[in-house]
Amino acid sequence: MLSRQPHSRRSFLRLGIGLIGLGLSAACAAPAPPAKPTTAAADPKPTLAPAKTQTLKVGHLTRQLGNLVPLYPQVGPPRGVNFEVTLFPDGAALLQALSSGDVLLAAPTKVQLVQAMQRGVDLAMVVGYAGGYAVYLTANGVRVQADDWNSVKSLAAEKRGRGESFKIGTPTGSLQHISLLQQLNAAGINPERDVEVVNLPFAEHVNVLGAGQVDMVGTLALFGAQALLQDRGTLFKHATNTPLKHFDVGFVTTRKLASERPSEIQAIVDAHFDAMKNIVDDPTHGLAREVAYTELPEAVVKRSYDFLTFDYRIDVEAIRGTEQAMRQTGLQKDDLSGKIGEYVDLQLLARSSGKTVEELSRW
Repeated sequence: MLSRQPHSRRSFLRLGIGLIGLGLSAACAAPAPPAKPTTAAADPKPTLAPAKTQTLKVGHLTRQLGNLVPLYPQVGPPRGVNFEVTLFPDGAALLQALSSGDVLLAAPTKVQLVQAMQRGVDLAMVVGYAGGYAVYLTANGVRVQADDWNSVKSLAAEKRGRGESFKIGTPTGSLQHISLLQQLNAAGINPERDVEVVNLPFAEHVNVLGAGQVDMVGTLALFGAQALLQDRGTLFKHATNTPLKHFDVGFVTTRKLASERPSEIQAIVDAHFDAMKNIVDDPTHGLAREVAYTELPEAVVKRSYDFLTFDYRIDVEAIRGTEQAMRQTGLQKDDLSGKIGEYVDLQLLARSSGKTVEELSRW
């Protein structure tokens, strides 16, 4: 069911940090069971554990991070960690568990990080994960030029003249929604007057786009890949060259945990750095892990990987651009740009990688 998107700050903040908007495989999962501990499946030939390890809890969404979680038995023990993974049905429950110390790590989007700043939630992003999740597709036959918002503006005006509207579907408050509003405004397109932005869950994008019920979707890389492979849409833009930039998702802990349990958090960051190095250096096995973990078709995962970039660094300018876009599009009132440094802590990753904070703060 399509519903016109509200753009007010109040409506946006009601969504809170539970809005997912992640370009990960969890988005196509069936409704998740209650959160529960699970043991990650071992990658082939896992490294043997040293004599003494500590069990540390991390939280993820169901069927998410499929190229990373299977690496835990390989990267954790050499760093003195046995990872206990707790799966959560949604982002709100996951971040609540992080805030209470029930888990020590989670992986939100940069939009959720900015929302945390607005709400005064104690988070610190400590390791990068991936970017490239904002993908825009048009329905087949829609007469616009790829990556040309002026052609969208012209077609939207033409449709208004016929008493119709140019419909764009994307989940309210998601990374894709913020990106969409920024690009519409930059092109001089009023999202409330010139086009109709409708609240459309990611899981409905492929079918609704294929049926021509919307002209465009702002979707996850995964669903964009599925629609393209099924010939249900045409690629309009992969949004990597906007003020929001390319980096989208990173791992966070809390500043409180980093202060009170520094050795444990450092060990977690060390292991995640090792895992991310593996993912970046060996993409073929990462793809195979993702397919096995998520049970998604290999062709879909492989096509989605064409959009994604994995990196342990954190692009601070991408977070800055996102905060500015959220403010300029009216989705938040306060200028939070001065707080970004408080919510990104690269000292731990610098110790893990041997690189400087400056090197780790940009893509």
